[in-house]
Amino acid sequence: MKPEHLYTTVSLAIIGGLFYLFFKVISPFLTTITWAVVLSIIFYPLYKVFLKLLKRPWIASLITVIIILILIVGPFTYIIESLVTEIASTYSTVEKKGFEIAAKIQQSPTFSKLSGKISSYTAGRDVDLNKAAVTSLKAVGSYIGERISLLFKNVLVFAINFLIMFLTLFYFLKDGEALTDYIMERLPFAKEQKAQLEKRFKEMIIAVIYGGLAIGIMQGTIGGLTFHFLGLPAPVLWGSAMAVLALVPFIGASLIWGPACIILILQASYAKGVILLIIGVLVISMIDNVLRPMLIGDRTRLHMLLVFFSVFGGIKFFGFIGFILGPLIAALCLSLLEIYKPAEPVAQPETGGQ
Repeated sequence: MKPEHLYTTVSLAIIGGLFYLFFKVISPFLTTITWAVVLSIIFYPLYKVFLKLLKRPWIASLITVIIILILIVGPFTYIIESLVTEIASTYSTVEKKGFEIAAKIQQSPTFSKLSGKISSYTAGRDVDLNKAAVTSLKAVGSYIGERISLLFKNVLVFAINFLIMFLTLFYFLKDGEALTDYIMERLPFAKEQKAQLEKRFKEMIIAVIYGGLAIGIMQGTIGGLTFHFLGLPAPVLWGSAMAVLALVPFIGASLIWGPACIILILQASYAKGVILLIIGVLVISMIDNVLRPMLIGDRTRLHMLLVFFSVFGGIKFFGFIGFILGPLIAALCLSLLEIYKPAEPVAQPETGGQ
């Protein structure tokens, strides 16, 4: 082996090993760092306002972090407290009254007709709808119980990660611009390609974070308030679930209010079922159909099927933060492909012969 080849091989091995060790060191905090990045992007315009007024980056960053802390600790403390209470109540309801509710549904005329039709199709087969309903209720109760136990076990870890996130957020706000310039300078692309990649990333940030979260919060709020005014259980829990599912294409918040309508109708609560259906179709779904084109437009330039897979794949791989990271990574990958797309040849003007 030539000396220069040996030098290159050893250098790459050392660099690769160091980066691997660096990744192992930082990997326990990747989720925390990602949340800090997302919050710094969301509140960076507010930081720029304070920086323009105060002229000191660390003061502007500290004030922005305090405001974010107030916004999170204030409303979100109530939401988290309500969620814990409602999750525990839902688990208790499933354990104690689940079979009673199932029996009530089975006694309703609507369910009897539906069961009769299903039985006519499954005649001669070993299908027991009652047994299937009981098994499903047991599975739901068991799953909710496991989630509650895991939630309380991770309270201390959550508190520590919360503090680390805000410390990281402070430095991302203060030094984020310098860090971005440092990364962009070292990307192996031409200046125009870097500008194109940065523009694409900003468009996706606006589309996914500002547009997606705004639509999710609106749908979750309206859905939760509808559950509350109709007297349905756990409005904060189901409203929060609708806010998260609003980010998922095709199904969205209908995955919550749709089954709720069916359950209400099967329980003979026809008025509540119809009201929830009308609000779900004409209000909650229309928010997505009307506001999404206004807030997001064609910024994502991602096919709906790709968005669907990137959201679910991101959540599976990264956890809850994956609903943001999944589409962002998909969009950046497509942007890189666009950068390396061969340029179309420019037609040369014909020169007339003399």
